[in-house]
Amino acid sequence: MADVKSGDIVVPGDQLCVIEELMPGFGTYEQDGIVYAATSGGVSIDLKDRSIRVLEGDGSMRLALPVRGDIVIGEVTNAWEQRAEVTIVKRNDKDVLSTFIGEIHISNVTRRFVKSMGDVLRKGDIVRATVLNTHEIPVQLSLVGPELGVLGAKCVKCGYELTLTTYNNLICLRCENRETREVAKDYGAMFGIETRQDLAPRRRSYDDRRHDRRGGPRDRDGGRFSRRFDDRRDSRGRGRRDRHRR
Repeated sequence: MADVKSGDIVVPGDQLCVIEELMPGFGTYEQDGIVYAATSGGVSIDLKDRSIRVLEGDGSMRLALPVRGDIVIGEVTNAWEQRAEVTIVKRNDKDVLSTFIGEIHISNVTRRFVKSMGDVLRKGDIVRATVLNTHEIPVQLSLVGPELGVLGAKCVKCGYELTLTTYNNLICLRCENRETREVAKDYGAMFGIETRQDLAPRRRSYDDRRHDRRGGPRDRDGGRFSRRFDDRRDSRGRGRRDRHRR
């Protein structure tokens, strides 16, 4: 028979039974032949319909697990090369009673190529994401979209909050460490962090790259074109003048 009985209190993710015993009803979901609780509440088994549900204490039905298209907010608890785990605390701007785990694959962070998750997301980041699946754990998440992404992040060196300078570029005002994240367009607003475009990393111009501090272009060996050209010109010039005199 089922692992639980009517009246038992369960939380999201608790195993209830196998699909051969009872069919999943409201507040539950099935994965790999096993029926799990999708919300917190009391178990209700209907032997006539051979179904199982999870209800509120007053008998009402409330679904806790997100559905596709929901917007959630959470904290990155683990980040690896190709994926990250997020503890979800808000769903559609409302606090969730029981936190649950979401998962972000690197392909669902941004449309551009990203080599490592560490380039766009780090442990401890607060993110806003959209849900890609329905009534399943882990909840599959995506950060693709201007409203989605990192809302707040801290420096990996000193733990101080990071300030946005320009698109995806961040700086720590305490230790001046620079990092990158895949940020939402309202990064920092939730925590009162203002954008500082004046601290954006300076890009070297084309002339800066071609000229050294003394103002002349360098060759492949690190020498100066102008100096070598001047030496060659002076040598040839003296030679022609000497021949003319003779």
